[in-house]
Amino acid sequence: MNALGLALVIAALATGSAWLVSALTFPAWVALSRRWPGLARKVPLVAALPVVAALTLTLAALIPGDPHLGLPSGCHCDASMPAWSHLCPVHPEKALVLLPAALAVLALLLPGRIRAARRLLDQPRGPRASGSAPVLTDLPRPTALLLGWRRPTIVVDRRLWSALAPGERSVVLAHEQAHIDRRDPLTLMALQALTLAAPRTAATALIRTWLDRAEGRADALAARAVHDPLLVARTLLRCARLGSEERTEALAWTGGTLEHRVRALLADDEQPVSPRPDAGVADLLVLIAVTGACLSGTPWVHHHVEHLLNLSL
Repeated sequence: MNALGLALVIAALATGSAWLVSALTFPAWVALSRRWPGLARKVPLVAALPVVAALTLTLAALIPGDPHLGLPSGCHCDASMPAWSHLCPVHPEKALVLLPAALAVLALLLPGRIRAARRLLDQPRGPRASGSAPVLTDLPRPTALLLGWRRPTIVVDRRLWSALAPGERSVVLAHEQAHIDRRDPLTLMALQALTLAAPRTAATALIRTWLDRAEGRADALAARAVHDPLLVARTLLRCARLGSEERTEALAWTGGTLEHRVRALLADDEQPVSPRPDAGVADLLVLIAVTGACLSGTPWVHHHVEHLLNLSL
């Protein structure tokens, strides 16, 4: 029973910490990205930071130690301060004072996260063999999108396909193929998984910031493929007139902000656009550094958490 109580306290601490950190950092990064659009490139890293920080700081708080006594590890509280409440796997009963608060946090945060996780798990991975030819079907709106995050397939609404000229069809297919080449479906799936613990409004805003960038990158790569940025812009406007403009949390031909996408295409600054994914080795190294920094302060984190838990003593 004591071990279960400690596990619930740890789960509440990790979940609540991730929620709080993301609630503070996600809106700030969205605001900064509006001022400096290049920062949207780092949205996958920003989405991962609250999870990594919450898990490592929770682990650091759980490992007993006291820097003042020169104890990098090992519990000393049970003998010297028997009434001292703290997180400790050696004495799990010492954390039970936090159990009511932990249950309240889990009751508030877990139901929504479980529903979001179920929706995420229901997303298709993609067919076993997907070709380059689009799949024509009847969609709620005249648009084109990618189905599947691991082996994506290009799906196009029949009404849209019939309304487009051959050159415009090539633009739509080149745009969606650019998403596949950049592995954007996999990145989007990772973003949705990493932001499960975040407030829904903050997570949605952060993901849409990245989607706006992803759509712009795909437009630029499509313009390079068809050698005509104006054709890409005209196709976007034509699809908007057909009623397909919609901002969603999906990789769709009509995703992102239409005005921004058209302006970027008309600017035609000929800056190189990389087909590589937005998440890379440099981001992984940053996360490893954050993990090391958090764990390196293990005795201090545990010590300060002890004092926070015992302010009334």
